[in-house]
Amino acid sequence: MARSDLTPFLSQELPQIVERLLEQDRRVLVWGQSGSGKTTLAAWLASELAVRGRPVFGLAADPGSPAFGVPGTVSLARWQDGAWSVRSMEALCTLDAGRFRLPLASAVADLALETDTGTLLVDAPGVVRGVAGAELLDALVRAAGIDLVLVLSPAGEPMPLAGELRCLGLEVVRIEPADRARTPS
Repeated sequence: MARSDLTPFLSQELPQIVERLLEQDRRVLVWGQSGSGKTTLAAWLASELAVRGRPVFGLAADPGSPAFGVPGTVSLARWQDGAWSVRSMEALCTLDAGRFRLPLASAVADLALETDTGTLLVDAPGVVRGVAGAELLDALVRAAGIDLVLVLSPAGEPMPLAGELRCLGLEVVRIEPADRARTPS
């Protein structure tokens, strides 16, 4: 996707987030329900940060519909020349992130160790409800050493797992999904 294809798809509050991500190395979880625009947001942020000279890594943590890499894996990539370039993968041998949370978190932890500078963007699976969502949220935050959670959640609706997000003790920023965001078929 070209940068111009991404910009109109996203919310207007993102320039301030980009500026904050440029200040220091950050580990960011992009979290929300399926089809909310997580993958598009991660790619847009990567593009914006890379243009400004910041090294950016992405972790595709949704084995069912990864932004890059092979389905059934967790993949680590670096943003280069306007696209994700896969560096390594951990096989999960499943597409079900909700049911196989422990192997997913373990793979995220292993791959997150391969990055030590720049910005790491973790594109989370769309599991945002119930026990599975709560456990996965906590596990991904711990596994990747997350310090910022970007939550894609419509304005006027309760944020999924709001209590669990508060309990993390991290910076949490709510971003309204774009009108064009759709659940993948």
